[in-house]
Amino acid sequence: MAVQILPETGKYALGDVLPQDVTATSRNAHMLVVDDENGPRQALRMLLKEDYHVHLATRVSEALEVLKQQPIELIITDLRMPEKSGVDLLREVKQIDSDIQVIIFTGYGQLETAMKAVEYGAFAYMEKPFDNAVMLDMVRAAHAKYRQEKERRMFEKLALEASRFETLGRVVSGMMHDMGTPLTVINSHIELLLMKPERDDLVKRLETMKSQVQYCADLARSTMNYLRTGQKGPVQTDLNTVINACLKVAAPLFRESKATMHADLAATLPPTLCEPVLMRQAVMNLITNACQAMEPVQGERLLYISTFTEEGMACIAIEDTGPGIPKNLWDSVFETFFSTKGQSGTGLGLGVVRNVVRRFNGTVKLEAPKHGTGARFVLRLPLAE
Repeated sequence: MAVQILPETGKYALGDVLPQDVTATSRNAHMLVVDDENGPRQALRMLLKEDYHVHLATRVSEALEVLKQQPIELIITDLRMPEKSGVDLLREVKQIDSDIQVIIFTGYGQLETAMKAVEYGAFAYMEKPFDNAVMLDMVRAAHAKYRQEKERRMFEKLALEASRFETLGRVVSGMMHDMGTPLTVINSHIELLLMKPERDDLVKRLETMKSQVQYCADLARSTMNYLRTGQKGPVQTDLNTVINACLKVAAPLFRESKATMHADLAATLPPTLCEPVLMRQAVMNLITNACQAMEPVQGERLLYISTFTEEGMACIAIEDTGPGIPKNLWDSVFETFFSTKGQSGTGLGLGVVRNVVRRFNGTVKLEAPKHGTGARFVLRLPLAE
């Protein structure tokens, strides 16, 4: 009997003692058994029905119909079936819900194909005939992995929302701060006109007030454009437009942190497929982190932002001249709630950046700086087809 479980299936491997809540929560879980042979199908139903709501299907088309009707968490599927194979089912399931765990059930001579299925995202494969105890352990481990993935995604979503509110507060605060000066100018001119309406410089003062009102309107418009979500879901997006929107609303942050920004945006940058509002949030998080990192710097504080293409990817690089990040922490900084700022940091920023770019099949990496000893983050996203 061949049993294989992926290394990343979590801490519950075959033979491990499962925590009590794994078995307890499984009683409300729905699982699906797909096999064109009645014997194995019914044997699995009898084995698992005490702990799971077991649904049955004889082929891939039936399995997909069940998925439309039931919240399936785990699938055990035969590899070879009429019309479509278990690998075909695996691919479609992962597109519907990547958290659903799939165990491939294979007969003699199909082992190589089953092992290939693991590369496509199957939790494990197992040869027929199966041992009941081993199968139960595998199912419980797969279900524990499903719950872990759901919890991880929930925390990532909460972190994204928390970071979004933090960003909104920062953007609106910057806008209100910038409006303070023109409003003060307008107020002073109004007071002078009320004191002496008949003035020789009336037209000049009105023109000054008009220009300040226009400045406030432009400031509010750029902020609203940044905050506007627009169409939900990925769309073709120019990353230069994303950068420019962030730079406009980040102007107060640059002044407050005494940072000088240098932008080098590619003249022609092919579009990528993403959600602009999420990309703006990711970029804004990196800009904010860079400005905060440079606070201890006594000399010149420089921020470099560039866009370019590289090996079929649209790229954004954001680099600061701060103290940098120790190389042994380069991988850890992207973990949600990890922070190098002690109690003053939430640990949301870089975790959110990673999760955003992952959503659009991209990557973010911390690389060696090109302008001193600071930190250089590079985001790479696939070009739109």
